[in-house]
Amino acid sequence: MKICYLANVQSVHTQRWARHFSDRGHQVTVISFQPGSIDNIPVIQVPRRTIWRRLDILLNINSVRKIVKDISPDILHAHYVTSYGLAGALASKHPFVITVWGSDVLVTPEQSWIYRPLVGFALKQADLVTTTAPNATQHIIARKYAAATKIVTFPFGVDTDVFNPSIRNRKHRDGSSLIISTRYFDHGSDLDIFIMAIQKVIRHYPNTRFLLVGDGPLRTKLEKLADRLKIKNYVEIRGEISHWQMPALLGEADIYISTYPSDTNHVSLNEAMACGAFPVVTDIPANRAWIRQGENGLLFPCKDADNLANAIVEALQKPEWRQSVMAENWNIVRTKASWSNSMAEMERHYRRLLGEKDHN
Repeated sequence: MKICYLANVQSVHTQRWARHFSDRGHQVTVISFQPGSIDNIPVIQVPRRTIWRRLDILLNINSVRKIVKDISPDILHAHYVTSYGLAGALASKHPFVITVWGSDVLVTPEQSWIYRPLVGFALKQADLVTTTAPNATQHIIARKYAAATKIVTFPFGVDTDVFNPSIRNRKHRDGSSLIISTRYFDHGSDLDIFIMAIQKVIRHYPNTRFLLVGDGPLRTKLEKLADRLKIKNYVEIRGEISHWQMPALLGEADIYISTYPSDTNHVSLNEAMACGAFPVVTDIPANRAWIRQGENGLLFPCKDADNLANAIVEALQKPEWRQSVMAENWNIVRTKASWSNSMAEMERHYRRLLGEKDHN
């Protein structure tokens, strides 16, 4: 099967998808508006013409069409509706698949009405729409962006051979605790709420370390905020790390934090659950799909630093509870968020679109 991905080559998700299907013996090509490479997989960068991303897509549509025509894939699959999904829709190649990531339908079109017809146009051109969470599927149907009959829902999933309880290495010898966030530092992340919560936590548990892993446009602001609050000695803001370095960090962490006010499938949460880090995350539909309040984790209201701090303190007060939910959270990930299961389902849909029988 020849599969062409229209997607950001710099994203770990794009790289995982491309490598998986290439390793499965399919002929994979990636078309990206960003520069980058993936070992042994052809990546074609579409040159930028303007600094305005959506305008750039329109100006490059003839280039994208020509590249797609030259590749002549069996499947054209775009990731992220408002950029690559729109480019794919305009390329007029079928079968055409769009994968919704979250903010491309839940946030951007809700903030500016001009994106709604673009999202609707792109999704209506697709032969199949995949989402990573039920709340995204329900929103698409409610907005009439696409018919329910052509939407399938499954998480990106976690590589359970890599993220699993076997890498758990937290011993608590010195009585300290490690609290971690592994989300991208963008302006919609609300990571400043996490920084503000730290002041209250260390009044109760001064022997606590806080680690923010990642990078993004909010990084300088977060560093300045930690400095202004006089807590920078408690906080390490680490840069981007390899995805395969993540299991060891999560295996050491006691508590995992996400402050995002909007999400679909929260892969970072699933990875943390698999590695035994106790979840303290925003009270949103995407997280409620995985966390039952007060049972296998804690939920707190969005943009509420005080409630986040209270939840962290509650979790720190109950190490036995945190320990007791590890097996349950691992079982949830293993059975409902397996990368191999999700990709097997995707391949079945590819073959269905091509009129082929499933080879698995």
